[in-house]
Amino acid sequence: MLMVAAGSCKKTSTADPEIVSQFVKEVKANRYEGSQELPAFGFEHIDALLSHASDEQLVSRFPWSPILSYYPGQKEVGLVMLYAIEVIRSPGNYPARGVLVVDANDRERKVSLGEVLPRYQTWWAEHKGKSVAQLRQLNPLEGTGLVWFGTEVPE
Repeated sequence: MLMVAAGSCKKTSTADPEIVSQFVKEVKANRYEGSQELPAFGFEHIDALLSHASDEQLVSRFPWSPILSYYPGQKEVGLVMLYAIEVIRSPGNYPARGVLVVDANDRERKVSLGEVLPRYQTWWAEHKGKSVAQLRQLNPLEGTGLVWFGTEVPE
């Protein structure tokens, strides 16, 4: 009986090729229903998420924690994908943060997708083969002054 349970856990942890496609489809159609829930993404989904991260289409329905005191309005599909990657990389702060990157040194400044995306592309290109533990220690935004809303002060 224990072997069956262990086998099922392993089976559910494998990459489902449709999980990212379905998520992107729902977000782009503004039909995403899980306000704070993300699909069960893992590091194996980062390539697929990054392939949609340059999408500048604005959407208003995406994962967002209802405990936050404000709603950020429309966001780019690409930023939603980067948020999903950040939750994979650093799951401890989820869902307290939201789909919003801020400049810790100037919180009034609007941070663009074009500023954030290259950092994640470089991070993944340079570190893709590393262990999960190592990837979690390597912050794509380190040294930029940029942070995901609701996370600690930048390094």
